[in-house]
Amino acid sequence: MKSVWKALFLLIFLCMAACVDEDVDRGNVALRIGDYERAIANFSKALDEDPGHRDARYGLALAYYAVAEEREMLKSSTYELWERTVEEFEILSRVDSSQSINGNYSNSLFYLARATLAKDEKANIMSLLEHSIALDSLNFFSLNLKGLILDNRGQVEDARKLFVYILAKEPKFASAYVNLGNTYWDEGDVESAWDIWSMGHEALPQDRVLSYWTKVAEDSLKAMVHSGRL
Repeated sequence: MKSVWKALFLLIFLCMAACVDEDVDRGNVALRIGDYERAIANFSKALDEDPGHRDARYGLALAYYAVAEEREMLKSSTYELWERTVEEFEILSRVDSSQSINGNYSNSLFYLARATLAKDEKANIMSLLEHSIALDSLNFFSLNLKGLILDNRGQVEDARKLFVYILAKEPKFASAYVNLGNTYWDEGDVESAWDIWSMGHEALPQDRVLSYWTKVAEDSLKAMVHSGRL
């Protein structure tokens, strides 16, 4: 009799495992074709049966990430979506200790930090950015936003070090040129600001912001020469 019950339990377990795998497969298909609502539904169904299923958890995190990105493109409010995405990646990090998820996890933290600022410009998002950078030391978007925050706090030299670090690693990261130049412009150091912006303009001649600020600095330098201040 015991062997019958044992066989029955084994059969039930195998059926459940097969159902979970089917839900995950359907979720992956939906995710691949951009049917994110159905992907979320299938991955969630799989996790109801097996909360520790790595592929289902990763699929759910990616589905929320994709929905949040779509909302970003539409300029819609994304705070709740990025918050949920980060929650899923946080849970996933306890299931999957490999570094394969770090890039997307780091990006989702950056987007949550930005959405948090959009919701409350006085919010302290530094811990989100620090976590993002810890996961991916080359997440230039998080490094750049951290630099802006440090600059706003009056920690100008620390901010400059971050912008310089970004440009040393990625010489075509336009925002770092703009922001580094701004730190000098705000101090009235027009020459240094022009040096940075013109360097950025040379690296990225099609960037309108760098083109604009290079011209502004040029005109300011000419005015200073004509007035005898330089």
